[in-house]
Amino acid sequence: MPHAQFFSPSPVMPISLAVRAGDFVTTATLGPHFFRVEDVTYGADGRVIDDGSGKGHLGIEEQTIATIENIRAALDSAGCSLADVIDMTVWLCDPQDFATFNRIYAAAFTANHPTRTVLGTTFMFKCRIEMKALAYKPLMAK
Repeated sequence: MPHAQFFSPSPVMPISLAVRAGDFVTTATLGPHFFRVEDVTYGADGRVIDDGSGKGHLGIEEQTIATIENIRAALDSAGCSLADVIDMTVWLCDPQDFATFNRIYAAAFTANHPTRTVLGTTFMFKCRIEMKALAYKPLMAK
């Protein structure tokens, strides 16, 4: 198996947004926006008040669309598309967001229906959703 290839370094974190290992590509866990840790404001209880992105106020529809676009861009950097995704992991902040998220997700995955896990969580920054994709796209024979 060839060595892992790292794609699309994050603009603000020490991570790659996508990694190819052989015929598989995985993305980082991505949300609707990026933020710099230096810009985060914390309350007395240690919880994030503001992540400095200016986007924490957006609703689940806008955040889901932006998150899918970030996943799409990460996959594209490694030569894949949403059509190559075989598994998705999704984290939602509020269970009431599921119906809206699911409607937008279904529109993005019309060619294939990857397996999917949806988990509830609280985030350390101001977002309502995060996603991580695993794609399968064989390397071309040499």
